[in-house]
Amino acid sequence: MITLTEILVDESETLTPQEITEYNGMLHESVHNLYKLLENLLEWAMVQRGLMDFSPKPHGLSDLYSQSTATLKTRAEQKGISIINSISESQQVFVDEKMIKSVIRNLVSNSVKFTNRGGTVVVNAESSDDRMVVISVSDTGVGIPRDIIDKLFVVGEKVGTKGTEGESSTGLGLILCKEFIEKHGGKIWVTSEEELGSTFYFTVPTTEIV
Repeated sequence: MITLTEILVDESETLTPQEITEYNGMLHESVHNLYKLLENLLEWAMVQRGLMDFSPKPHGLSDLYSQSTATLKTRAEQKGISIINSISESQQVFVDEKMIKSVIRNLVSNSVKFTNRGGTVVVNAESSDDRMVVISVSDTGVGIPRDIIDKLFVVGEKVGTKGTEGESSTGLGLILCKEFIEKHGGKIWVTSEEELGSTFYFTVPTTEIV
Protein backbone atom coordinates (compact mmCIF):
# COMPACT_ATOMS: atom_id res chain seq x y z
CA MET A 1 0.00 0.00 0.00
CA ILE A 2 1.45 3.34 -0.98
CA THR A 3 1.78 5.93 1.81
CA LEU A 4 1.22 9.65 1.78
CA THR A 5 4.91 10.18 2.49
CA GLU A 6 5.86 8.33 -0.67
CA ILE A 7 3.88 10.66 -2.92
CA LEU A 8 4.79 14.00 -1.33
CA VAL A 9 6.80 16.25 -3.63
CA ASP A 10 8.86 19.39 -3.13
CA GLU A 11 6.67 22.50 -3.06
CA SER A 12 8.85 24.07 -5.73
CA GLU A 13 8.00 21.34 -8.22
CA THR A 14 5.04 21.75 -10.55
CA LEU A 15 2.96 18.65 -11.17
CA THR A 16 1.68 17.88 -14.62
CA PRO A 17 -1.99 16.92 -15.09
CA GLN A 18 -0.86 13.34 -15.74
CA GLU A 19 1.13 13.22 -12.50
CA ILE A 20 -1.81 14.62 -10.55
CA THR A 21 -4.07 11.93 -12.03
CA GLU A 22 -1.56 9.21 -11.14
CA TYR A 23 -1.20 10.45 -7.56
CA ASN A 24 -4.96 10.69 -7.17
CA GLY A 25 -5.25 7.11 -8.38
CA MET A 26 -2.63 5.92 -5.89
CA LEU A 27 -4.35 7.74 -3.04
CA HIS A 28 -7.72 6.28 -4.01
CA GLU A 29 -6.26 2.78 -4.09
CA SER A 30 -4.53 3.26 -0.73
CA VAL A 31 -7.71 4.51 0.95
CA HIS A 32 -9.77 1.69 -0.60
CA ASN A 33 -7.34 -0.97 0.67
CA LEU A 34 -7.30 0.52 4.15
CA TYR A 35 -11.10 0.70 4.25
CA LYS A 36 -11.43 -2.93 3.17
CA LEU A 37 -8.91 -4.08 5.77
CA LEU A 38 -10.69 -2.22 8.56
CA GLU A 39 -14.07 -3.52 7.38
CA ASN A 40 -12.83 -7.12 7.39
CA LEU A 41 -11.20 -6.71 10.81
CA LEU A 42 -14.42 -5.29 12.26
CA GLU A 43 -16.54 -8.09 10.79
CA TRP A 44 -14.07 -10.71 12.01
CA ALA A 45 -14.11 -9.29 15.55
CA MET A 46 -17.91 -9.22 15.58
CA VAL A 47 -18.13 -12.84 14.42
CA GLN A 48 -15.63 -14.02 17.03
CA ARG A 49 -17.51 -12.26 19.82
CA GLY A 50 -20.90 -13.43 18.62
CA LEU A 51 -22.08 -9.88 18.01
CA MET A 52 -23.09 -10.23 14.36
CA ASP A 53 -26.79 -10.93 13.81
CA PHE A 54 -27.75 -13.85 11.57
CA SER A 55 -31.12 -13.19 9.95
CA PRO A 56 -31.57 -15.20 6.72
CA LYS A 57 -34.45 -14.17 4.47
CA PRO A 58 -35.49 -14.67 0.83
CA HIS A 59 -33.49 -12.52 -1.60
CA GLY A 60 -32.94 -12.24 -5.32
CA LEU A 61 -29.32 -13.32 -5.86
CA SER A 62 -28.75 -11.06 -8.86
CA ASP A 63 -29.83 -8.04 -6.82
CA LEU A 64 -27.45 -8.98 -4.00
CA TYR A 65 -24.65 -9.30 -6.54
CA SER A 66 -25.35 -5.87 -8.05
CA GLN A 67 -25.43 -4.18 -4.64
CA SER A 68 -22.24 -5.97 -3.54
CA THR A 69 -20.09 -5.08 -6.54
CA ALA A 70 -21.13 -1.49 -7.25
CA THR A 71 -18.01 -0.12 -5.54
CA LEU A 72 -15.69 -2.51 -7.44
CA LYS A 73 -16.53 -1.28 -10.92
CA THR A 74 -14.16 1.68 -10.82
CA ARG A 75 -11.12 -0.47 -10.03
CA ALA A 76 -12.12 -3.03 -12.66
CA GLU A 77 -12.44 -0.25 -15.26
CA GLN A 78 -9.02 1.11 -14.30
CA LYS A 79 -7.50 -2.29 -15.06
CA GLY A 80 -9.62 -2.85 -18.16
CA ILE A 81 -11.22 -5.92 -16.59
CA SER A 82 -14.72 -7.03 -17.61
CA ILE A 83 -17.00 -8.28 -14.83
CA ILE A 84 -19.80 -10.41 -16.25
CA ASN A 85 -22.92 -11.24 -14.25
CA SER A 86 -24.36 -14.54 -15.49
CA ILE A 87 -26.76 -14.99 -12.57
CA SER A 88 -30.37 -15.54 -13.60
CA GLU A 89 -32.75 -12.77 -12.54
CA SER A 90 -35.08 -15.45 -11.16
CA GLN A 91 -32.49 -17.10 -8.88
CA GLN A 92 -33.62 -16.89 -5.27
CA VAL A 93 -31.57 -17.57 -2.13
CA PHE A 94 -32.40 -17.75 1.57
CA VAL A 95 -29.52 -15.89 3.19
CA ASP A 96 -28.39 -13.21 5.57
CA GLU A 97 -28.05 -10.18 3.30
CA LYS A 98 -25.06 -8.56 5.02
CA MET A 99 -23.03 -11.78 5.17
CA ILE A 100 -23.58 -12.84 1.57
CA LYS A 101 -22.87 -9.35 0.27
CA SER A 102 -19.58 -9.49 2.14
CA VAL A 103 -18.75 -12.87 0.58
CA ILE A 104 -19.54 -11.76 -2.96
CA ARG A 105 -17.68 -8.48 -2.52
CA ASN A 106 -14.57 -10.20 -1.16
CA LEU A 107 -14.43 -12.86 -3.87
CA VAL A 108 -15.04 -10.50 -6.79
CA SER A 109 -12.57 -7.98 -5.34
CA ASN A 110 -9.92 -10.71 -5.11
CA SER A 111 -10.55 -11.76 -8.70
CA VAL A 112 -10.08 -8.18 -9.91
CA LYS A 113 -6.98 -7.84 -7.77
CA PHE A 114 -5.27 -10.95 -9.14
CA THR A 115 -6.28 -10.55 -12.79
CA ASN A 116 -4.08 -8.73 -15.28
CA ARG A 117 -5.29 -5.82 -17.40
CA GLY A 118 -7.76 -6.85 -20.07
CA GLY A 119 -8.88 -9.95 -18.18
CA THR A 120 -12.36 -11.21 -17.32
CA VAL A 121 -14.29 -12.09 -14.16
CA VAL A 122 -17.51 -14.11 -14.46
CA VAL A 123 -20.05 -14.65 -11.66
CA ASN A 124 -22.51 -17.51 -12.14
CA ALA A 125 -25.03 -19.56 -10.16
CA GLU A 126 -26.44 -23.05 -10.70
CA SER A 127 -29.03 -24.80 -8.54
CA SER A 128 -28.17 -28.23 -7.17
CA ASP A 129 -30.50 -31.07 -6.13
CA ASP A 130 -30.45 -30.41 -2.40
CA ARG A 131 -32.13 -27.00 -2.16
CA MET A 132 -28.76 -25.32 -2.46
CA VAL A 133 -27.30 -23.11 -5.16
CA VAL A 134 -23.66 -23.22 -6.25
CA ILE A 135 -22.28 -19.73 -6.88
CA SER A 136 -18.98 -19.34 -8.69
CA VAL A 137 -16.58 -16.46 -9.25
CA SER A 138 -14.16 -17.25 -12.09
CA ASP A 139 -11.28 -15.18 -13.40
CA THR A 140 -8.56 -15.28 -16.03
CA GLY A 141 -5.97 -14.21 -13.47
CA VAL A 142 -2.56 -15.40 -12.35
CA GLY A 143 -3.88 -18.44 -10.49
CA ILE A 144 -2.87 -19.80 -7.09
CA PRO A 145 0.15 -22.03 -6.37
CA ARG A 146 -0.90 -25.53 -5.31
CA ASP A 147 0.92 -25.29 -1.97
CA ILE A 148 -1.10 -22.16 -1.12
CA ILE A 149 -4.59 -23.45 -1.95
CA ASP A 150 -4.92 -25.65 1.15
CA LYS A 151 -3.97 -22.70 3.38
CA LEU A 152 -6.43 -20.14 2.03
CA PHE A 153 -9.25 -20.81 4.50
CA VAL A 154 -7.11 -21.71 7.53
CA VAL A 155 -6.81 -19.27 10.43
CA GLY A 156 -3.19 -18.53 11.27
CA GLU A 157 -1.77 -19.33 7.85
CA LYS A 158 0.03 -16.38 6.27
CA VAL A 159 -1.02 -16.30 2.62
CA GLY A 160 -1.44 -12.60 1.86
CA THR A 161 0.15 -11.73 -1.50
CA LYS A 162 0.30 -8.71 -3.79
CA GLY A 163 -2.14 -8.25 -6.66
CA THR A 164 -1.07 -7.89 -10.29
CA GLU A 165 -0.45 -4.17 -9.79
CA GLY A 166 0.84 -4.27 -6.23
CA GLU A 167 -2.57 -4.28 -4.51
CA SER A 168 -2.30 -5.38 -0.90
CA SER A 169 -3.95 -8.52 0.47
CA THR A 170 -4.13 -9.95 3.99
CA GLY A 171 -6.02 -13.19 3.32
CA LEU A 172 -8.50 -12.29 6.07
CA GLY A 173 -11.34 -11.83 3.61
CA LEU A 174 -11.35 -15.51 2.65
CA ILE A 175 -11.43 -16.55 6.31
CA LEU A 176 -14.51 -14.37 6.76
CA CYS A 177 -16.11 -15.88 3.66
CA LYS A 178 -15.68 -19.37 5.10
CA GLU A 179 -17.21 -18.31 8.43
CA PHE A 180 -20.23 -16.71 6.73
CA ILE A 181 -20.86 -19.57 4.29
CA GLU A 182 -20.63 -22.26 6.96
CA LYS A 183 -23.08 -20.22 9.05
CA HIS A 184 -25.58 -20.87 6.22
CA GLY A 185 -24.80 -24.60 6.18
CA GLY A 186 -22.85 -24.22 2.96
CA LYS A 187 -19.31 -24.92 1.75
CA ILE A 188 -16.62 -22.91 0.00
CA TRP A 189 -13.74 -24.17 -2.14
CA VAL A 190 -11.46 -23.19 -5.02
CA THR A 191 -9.93 -24.66 -8.15
CA SER A 192 -6.99 -22.94 -9.79
CA GLU A 193 -4.14 -23.27 -12.26
CA GLU A 194 -1.21 -20.90 -12.28
CA GLU A 195 -1.28 -18.44 -15.18
CA LEU A 196 -4.76 -19.69 -16.21
CA GLY A 197 -6.98 -18.34 -13.46
CA SER A 198 -9.07 -19.40 -10.48
CA THR A 199 -12.67 -20.25 -9.67
CA PHE A 200 -14.06 -19.86 -6.17
CA TYR A 201 -17.27 -21.77 -5.42
CA PHE A 202 -19.66 -21.53 -2.50
CA THR A 203 -23.08 -22.91 -1.69
CA VAL A 204 -26.03 -21.32 0.09
CA PRO A 205 -29.66 -22.45 0.52
CA THR A 206 -32.41 -21.42 -1.86
CA THR A 207 -35.14 -21.95 0.75
CA GLU A 208 -35.30 -22.06 4.52
CA ILE A 209 -33.72 -25.25 5.84
CA VAL A 210 -35.45 -26.49 8.97
